[in-house]
Amino acid sequence: MDPTNRILRRFIHGTLCQPVVASLREQREEFAPAMDQPIPQAIVGPSTPAPQLVRDAAREEDRVVSYEDVLAARERIAPYVHRTPLLSSSTLGRLTGTTLSLKAENLQRTGSFKARGAVNAVLQLSPAQRARGIVTLSAGNHGQGLAYAANLFGVRCVVFIPETAVPTKVEAIRGYGAEVRFAPTMETLYAAMDAYREARGLHFVHPFADPAIIAGQGTVGLEMIEDSPDLEAVVVCVGGGGLLAGLALTVKSQRPDVRIIGVEPEGAAAVSHSLAAGHPVTLDRVNTIADGLAAPFAASLTQAIIRAHVDDVVSVTDDDIITALRLILDRTKLLVEPAGAAAVAALLVGKTGLAQGARVVATLSGGNINRAKLKQIL
Repeated sequence: MDPTNRILRRFIHGTLCQPVVASLREQREEFAPAMDQPIPQAIVGPSTPAPQLVRDAAREEDRVVSYEDVLAARERIAPYVHRTPLLSSSTLGRLTGTTLSLKAENLQRTGSFKARGAVNAVLQLSPAQRARGIVTLSAGNHGQGLAYAANLFGVRCVVFIPETAVPTKVEAIRGYGAEVRFAPTMETLYAAMDAYREARGLHFVHPFADPAIIAGQGTVGLEMIEDSPDLEAVVVCVGGGGLLAGLALTVKSQRPDVRIIGVEPEGAAAVSHSLAAGHPVTLDRVNTIADGLAAPFAASLTQAIIRAHVDDVVSVTDDDIITALRLILDRTKLLVEPAGAAAVAALLVGKTGLAQGARVVATLSGGNINRAKLKQIL
């Protein structure tokens, strides 16, 4: 077996991602993701916990992520992030058959929602962790968010990214003062990062399965509820699942009637594959234009929250995403990256199953796209 796949299997099923409380376990039910294509072959990890790899991160996940954590996160991060607007679009509403609002996280600091969770995580580091420094892996947006947060508080930050990362994202991570290190692909990132972390004693901040990250992303849901009190559904892009988990937990805590739908690219559907399998899986291949949603694996903590609180997870093609990105730019004058267009894409192609005229909020999760890719898409 490839050593990279072996270490990813251990990571996903190790103690770092195991502390799912009994109340969430009891809510696990069979979940059949709505997908048009057969699930591709995936590398499935063992059913028993493996040795703990990231020791200094494990204790942070020995608790439940609660609505109270999200409320605390909002107060904690408020001075450092934007409250992003909820914008309506009559044209996109007509095209999707909904009363549609767009949560413009592409206007967030660092260009995506990732700054919320990152600031929340850095603010909760212990003095020892701050002194040692932090490390993470990212396709780009989480790296930018964590670099921004670390720079605010004088913490050393190292970000591992794939060699194929969007150049403007790499430049932004460096611009926020973080050190960038490369691995050949998304699938090889964790092994490279973990070896570096182990050798230098850095604290690992998980890109989506850290409770502080999930709680920070959940603040998006608080703003949705407050700004659209009559909403009936939320459509959310999905990569690793941190935003979907935090948002769903938050919204369902206050509005259990609201329907929550996650949207993945067909070429990077780790969350829906994991739901179907009943445990986190690792994809042996990721292929999507939406690099911000290209997580090659899922995690136990986020999967349990998603299983408990999300109504459906659907997939869209890259062509669907490109069409949505063009329409968003043409009709709303908002520039989003491909990942940021996924939720609208699902609405445009009728994947969500929502009633005609439903009051819907869709996430525009980020806007970090370079000019070369934008020119190619347009």
